[in-house]
Order: sequence, then C-alpha cells, then structure tokens
Amino acid sequence: MAIKEKTTISLDAQTKRDGIAILDAMGLNLSTFAEMSLRQLVRDGRLPFTPSVRPSFEKDNEGYPLFKANMDDPRIVTPQIRDGAVILPEGWDDDED
Repeated sequence: MAIKEKTTISLDAQTKRDGIAILDAMGLNLSTFAEMSLRQLVRDGRLPFTPSVRPSFEKDNEGYPLFKANMDDPRIVTPQIRDGAVILPEGWDDDED
C-alpha cells in the first residue's frame, strides 16, 4: 500500500461547506474525493470532469429570461420573447404549418 502524504489546500469556506454536504450525501469525504479525482487525472491524463459555469440570465419584467446575443458566433441565435411567446427569426418559418 502506498504511503499517504498530507496535503494542505485553501478553499473558499462556502464552497467547501457546499461540497462537503454533497459528498456526505454520497457517503464520501473531501479527502476521498480529492484522491479519486487525482487518481483519475493521473490515469487519464486530463481533468476527470468538464469545467463549466451555470449561465445566469437576467429576467424581464414578466420574469422571463433575457438572452444575450453572441455576435462572435453566428450559430448562436438569440430568441426574442414577447408576451411569453418565443418569436423566431425571420426566415425560420416553414411551409408545413
């Protein structure tokens, strides 16, 4: 068995509390999670997860999300919402309906 070595890391207090609460529900602790993650990193040579952020949307007066256009990426279409209905861009209408 490998010799265990102590490591100290600094974490944001709230992030640590939230993470520990989730790990507790899974029957894990922070040390086990850290070791699992590092073992995956070493085995695969990449992060064991895909880093991401949750998009936060501002809401309009009716509580619907406001979408912001990404002008750098023409594949991203920003829908308009009027009275709770999504208004599709011109040219998206098909003859089938």
